[in-house]
Amino acid sequence: MAITPLNVIGAILLGMAGAVLSGMFGIGGASVTTPGLRMFLGASPAIALGTTLPAAIPTAAAGGITYGRHGLVDWYVAAYVCATGMIGAVFGALLTKWLNLHYLMIITGFIVLYVAITTIVRGARGTEATPVDSEVASSVEEAGEEAEAAPPRHNPWLVSAIGLVTGFYSGLLGVGGGVVMVPCFIYLLKIPIKKSIGTSLIGITAIAIPGTIVHAFLHHISWPLFLFLIIGVIPGAYIGARITIRVGERLIFVLFGSALACFGVVFIVNEIISLAK
Repeated sequence: MAITPLNVIGAILLGMAGAVLSGMFGIGGASVTTPGLRMFLGASPAIALGTTLPAAIPTAAAGGITYGRHGLVDWYVAAYVCATGMIGAVFGALLTKWLNLHYLMIITGFIVLYVAITTIVRGARGTEATPVDSEVASSVEEAGEEAEAAPPRHNPWLVSAIGLVTGFYSGLLGVGGGVVMVPCFIYLLKIPIKKSIGTSLIGITAIAIPGTIVHAFLHHISWPLFLFLIIGVIPGAYIGARITIRVGERLIFVLFGSALACFGVVFIVNEIISLAK
């Protein structure tokens, strides 16, 4: 695809928008950049899927480092997820060579809607501590400083399975995988939400690497677009992470979910129209 000045500006803004949302919600930012490259910049399905993966690496790393500095990363879980997720990402990326990418993009659109619905529901329930957060807070309070210094060790097989599935999903659809990791961390591993987001971003950083390599060999990455995307990534991810760390969640979640829902619907309709032509 031709790189015009308008495309350059659009790619920079998409990179920043995706990074802000990545830092806020730990979802990698691809739920915005992947459909954005298709709808606004006219990228092919393969390019839109592939180019988001290398952009997810600095995006997630910047956000993850910010969370880590505030003690909001479970490094034990992150290590397992990174190891198995990288394996799953290779197999997922290889499958894109034989699958219809238009249908994959429609699936991505539904994933965007899923993220939107869960975000709206979470915001509508209010900012009170979730049962998970309350349970963790109580246990820490009862155990004192010793509990804080020695966080619980989660089942390594369960953590590894989460990483494998997330990596496969990431490599297949060109998304970071946070939409799988964050809910799994919260509801399966009982990790508080902010630490789930921070840990997810560290996992995304590693998982995106093998998928990027495979998509590069398949010529699914527009490196000029990637370079313009990452211009907005570092400040965007830092801003997003700081917002979630410092600000209440209810209004942010509801507004983000509502906007993302509209975006997902438009994206799905656009891909269906493309298939009908």
